[in-house]
Amino acid sequence: MSNQPSPQPILCIDLKKNRIRIHKITLHMLGDPEYIQLLVNPGTHMIAVKKSVHQDYLAHHVRTCSSDIRNSYELYSRELLQTLRQTNVELSNNKSYRIYGAINKKEGLASFSMQECILVDDSARTEETV
Repeated sequence: MSNQPSPQPILCIDLKKNRIRIHKITLHMLGDPEYIQLLVNPGTHMIAVKKSVHQDYLAHHVRTCSSDIRNSYELYSRELLQTLRQTNVELSNNKSYRIYGAINKKEGLASFSMQECILVDDSARTEETV
């Protein structure tokens, strides 16, 4: 029996570069989808990444590149990040945050709470709960 914790989906929010990074482990836990949909519920302070299809006009195409070792998906949007920042007033501009989430395999959904952001300190490579 292993003592290692089960993997969790990970999402990073970079307010300096107006970027959301969906880590490869999250994509893998969703079944390595070709398309995803990003869902935001400001009322509950939640973000979700949902497996989607080409026919969904709200879907983002996840391009996989064999030369990219990380295989994370990055989405850039100043407006979206400003809206997300309003869901958690503790977030600071020019900082990066990591959020660990939960997976719902039946629904093909990874959900993340904006209230559980962890500050990523690039200089010391440490994390601090916000």
